[in-house]
Amino acid sequence: MKRSHNMAMRVGAGIAAVATLMGMAACGSTNNAGDTAATSNGPTEIEVWTWSTTGQQQAEAFNKSQNEVKVKVVLQASNTAQQQNFRNAFEAKKSLPDLVQGFAPLTTNVANGWAEDITDSIQPILGIFSDGAKKNAELNGKYYGIPVAPAGQYSISNTDVLSKYGVDAPKTWDELLALGKKSNADGVKIFNLAGEDPSVLMQLAQEAGANWFSIDGDSWKVNFLDEGSTKAADIIQQMIDGKMVSNETWTDTGSLYKFFDSGNLAFMTTQYWSVPNFKTNMPNTSGKWKISAYPEIDGTAKVPGIVTQVDFVPKGTDKAHQEAVMKWEKYINSDEGIEAGRDKASNTVPLPTGLSGDLTKYVKANIPDGFYSNPDDAVDIINTATKDVMGGFNLGPDYDAWFPELQDQWGKAVNGQITVKEALKNTQDFVAKDLKSKGINYTVD
Repeated sequence: MKRSHNMAMRVGAGIAAVATLMGMAACGSTNNAGDTAATSNGPTEIEVWTWSTTGQQQAEAFNKSQNEVKVKVVLQASNTAQQQNFRNAFEAKKSLPDLVQGFAPLTTNVANGWAEDITDSIQPILGIFSDGAKKNAELNGKYYGIPVAPAGQYSISNTDVLSKYGVDAPKTWDELLALGKKSNADGVKIFNLAGEDPSVLMQLAQEAGANWFSIDGDSWKVNFLDEGSTKAADIIQQMIDGKMVSNETWTDTGSLYKFFDSGNLAFMTTQYWSVPNFKTNMPNTSGKWKISAYPEIDGTAKVPGIVTQVDFVPKGTDKAHQEAVMKWEKYINSDEGIEAGRDKASNTVPLPTGLSGDLTKYVKANIPDGFYSNPDDAVDIINTATKDVMGGFNLGPDYDAWFPELQDQWGKAVNGQITVKEALKNTQDFVAKDLKSKGINYTVD
């Protein structure tokens, strides 16, 4: 299974307005813990909602491994189906599960009153998670979710291109820009910027130290134009202005992979789970991609990683059930639990993320033969990227509203209609109007 409240009063006024507006704040404790309460002689029973197809086999293995907790997995049709089912149950004040696989950012879960404060109950298992993962589950010093981190980003460079221009794999964004100035004359691009996907902007901003949302007393602080954001925007703007980028879309993967495999793309950032598809769909360049660390922006090695879905314990779940959830989480993040989640059809185990332990064997198992030109370096690079991925990039109380706006603005910037900095400014203006319309306290720095 993929793991993957009460806000303090000085914070609550800034985000509770969303819940009030949506008619949810009054729901209070909606979880009927008594429905799954343990008998005096039996295990504590918990219900877990997930769309992961391996969740049931993990639950069966867990239930056989001990007698203190019994897990019932309720398989959902999809991420979106689970979100709708949970919303319906929450609004109807029906019995809720004890753990929900994430379908929204941490701040959305908190602002809507969905997530319980699990700060006390999660303490015994915090050590199994990485620092970045813990930051993604914490808000204003309290935990409202299960620690989680995305797959770590790293770089791959086409060795034919590197050899042609007599350079090594770029270690910094400045080195990548320098390569672009050389290669562009021959039609070789240094990066692909899809018009629908602003993730590279968000990741670069995070790497540069940006923080678009933060909490200040009873108010949200919004700043899409801080130093880190403008530094990221400048790097991308140089690529666009210098015509160093392609604009292949992820909505047409056939065309996308064909371009990646053409020899006319020098460099990309990626993560381990994309590479098997690259290996399958890029036969001409397979074996010619040199893996290296994510490019540095300020002389310090950092691995960006932004989380938009955080698993949570629904509000109203009592302490006994919270503690049972933590035992389940400890199991599914152990070697035994991870193995229990092996996909039977493909006989594979995904690379676990967000954990503090040794992941080397999982990294090795997820490196396809014949793709990297320097496979001996791949284990250490992917291991480091997985362990060191950053956390804590706050997405604010209205992510579902502002992210589509950012996508729209990003598309305009990529197409040269506006600058990247203007795209950030326009998105910030949108956020301000949206928060004001929802009665949420905010300031724009």
